[in-house]
Amino acid sequence: MSDRTPQRRWLGRLGRAGTALAVLAVTVAVVGAGIRQPSATAHGVPDPTAHVPASATTLVCPGTVQLPEGARSTGSEFDAVPVTPRTSTETVTVGSDAGAALVRRLDGTAAGALAAGGASLRLNDVATATVVRADAGSSGATQVAAASMTVTTAGDLRGLSGASCQPASAQSWLVGGATSVGATARLVLVNPGSTAAEVTWQVWGAAGPVDLTNDRALVAPGAQQVVDLAAVAGEQRALVVQVSVSGGQVSAHLQDDLLNGFTAAGTDLVVPGSGPAARQIVPGLVVGSSAVGDSSQPVLRLLSPDMDTTARISLLGSGGPVELPGADSVDLSAGQVVDVPLGGLPADRYTVVVDADAPFVASAAFSRVGAAGELDDTARVDRALAASTPVGDGLVAVPVGTASTLVIGAVGDGAQVATDVSAAGQVEVIGTDGRVLVTHQLSVDAGTTGAWSIDDLAPAGSGSKVAAVRLVTSSGSGASLAWALVSTLTQADGELVSLLDPVRVDGAAAMVPVRQDPALGLG
Repeated sequence: MSDRTPQRRWLGRLGRAGTALAVLAVTVAVVGAGIRQPSATAHGVPDPTAHVPASATTLVCPGTVQLPEGARSTGSEFDAVPVTPRTSTETVTVGSDAGAALVRRLDGTAAGALAAGGASLRLNDVATATVVRADAGSSGATQVAAASMTVTTAGDLRGLSGASCQPASAQSWLVGGATSVGATARLVLVNPGSTAAEVTWQVWGAAGPVDLTNDRALVAPGAQQVVDLAAVAGEQRALVVQVSVSGGQVSAHLQDDLLNGFTAAGTDLVVPGSGPAARQIVPGLVVGSSAVGDSSQPVLRLLSPDMDTTARISLLGSGGPVELPGADSVDLSAGQVVDVPLGGLPADRYTVVVDADAPFVASAAFSRVGAAGELDDTARVDRALAASTPVGDGLVAVPVGTASTLVIGAVGDGAQVATDVSAAGQVEVIGTDGRVLVTHQLSVDAGTTGAWSIDDLAPAGSGSKVAAVRLVTSSGSGASLAWALVSTLTQADGELVSLLDPVRVDGAAAMVPVRQDPALGLG
């Protein structure tokens, strides 16, 4: 009897619980029949908004140029690099409401700081990549720009190699470089983050996608890794590289070196440009007269990665569109890199506009021809590489010690290059204290390209105090402004040249709508 009593008690409790569960099941079934989806409106809760504050801005600046394998500067005229490349960075924050900024080396050690309220900082003899982190200002994201510039006055790397510092990203398109005889391309990967980043790359050449011997690397946090593309994609006369990242974000660029025999033929940095799109705009080409077939002629590089298409090319000069017979329309086969020679152009400044019916990428290169040295068989050349960039507002740091020119093109917003409208905006010249020195109203006829020397834009006597230039565009005109800064340095054997793209700051404060998830609580 005693062994059955606990069992009866347990069964009795189960019976009462079962009855309760049955009643509950009926109740849920009846009520559930009228349920469709939970709704914020049904409960009388309005859709609220949440204030998301402006975020800090982080830019990554390239370090000094990579020397050829085994090369070192000893001062001998027979060395590949007889002089030491000198690299400097310029950083500027703009406006009295700008937040403080810290410039640090890639290993995390501090290199300098900018106080809140607008300031500038120059670092000389920079050896490695640097990272700029600007805190949000009192009214939003801090307007900040930085640029890295390397001057190499002689040897195989002779040239002016510069780039605006840009945010790290998960994907980059690098349109430029080669690994054929006399050419060297190095892929430089910089991880400014605190976690390791797995980086993969895909390469296209003139014959199509390249079969690589290696297509990935693991870049440690706070580290830089250099990949010699000749070892993984050798004998390619024209390159396009797509870099993809998982587990973080990296800054990627190519160092493009070219020799004509034993004579320097230009060194510059290939920086990320706009991803594949049906229209690409390449601003900032300032070219001298060149003959068709000249090795120093300007060149436009195009790649349609996935589809056959036809590229329609427009060259916008100071007086309007310029025709270049044989180069106004180019067939692009899927996956094949095409170099379009632009020799024969009149000496002028240009904006290149390319349209197609399929997504593609683009860039351009132009040169400065100098004099031949005593040991040279031909004239020395320096090259500048221009990436395709978005149109509109931006800020660019002005390198100290160079002569810089603002090159601005007005591009019609339609499929055709309109010439019956104009694009307007204002150019603000920023001083070393982060304040606006002077503002110029700007109007450029659509289909044309203008150029303005920074020395002419700055107030008299303030040229050495210019740290940056900001362009603020007006909307609604039917045309947009595409622009870049072209920097030059004149020396005894000729002019060195490089091009800097504007930095476009994102991360402003915003009001974000917040809605109830209709699936919340449904399991």
